[in-house]
Amino acid sequence: MSLRMERELGQDLVEYALVLPLFLLLILGIFEFSLLYFQYVTVANAAREAARAGIVTPTESCDQGCIDSRVRDAARRLTAGLAQDDLNVVITHPSLDVIRVDVSYATALTTQPLIQAVGGDGSLTLRSSASMHRER
Repeated sequence: MSLRMERELGQDLVEYALVLPLFLLLILGIFEFSLLYFQYVTVANAAREAARAGIVTPTESCDQGCIDSRVRDAARRLTAGLAQDDLNVVITHPSLDVIRVDVSYATALTTQPLIQAVGGDGSLTLRSSASMHRER
């Protein structure tokens, strides 16, 4: 092998060593964003469907505590892929015909050690709310 080919081979190795960490960081970022997007969509759907479950429950056969229980059950059922201990469901009734459901989910990022190394806390809270009116 000639000296020129050996130099080019060494150059390729150095270029690869410089580009590989950036490429891996890009792939990790895509993975992290995809996971966060999935979790946010799950939280948003849970808020909407929980509000719907609360508004379609007949008020004649079910008091406010019963409605709240059904709303919480719907939110927990729709977030089965998430850690239930990190899920918070807040139900408010501004009036008898309106229900508002706020769902929040505290998630630790996959890249938490990297973020903590540069001074962040590596966690994020995803929030969504839904409000529905009972139609008569």
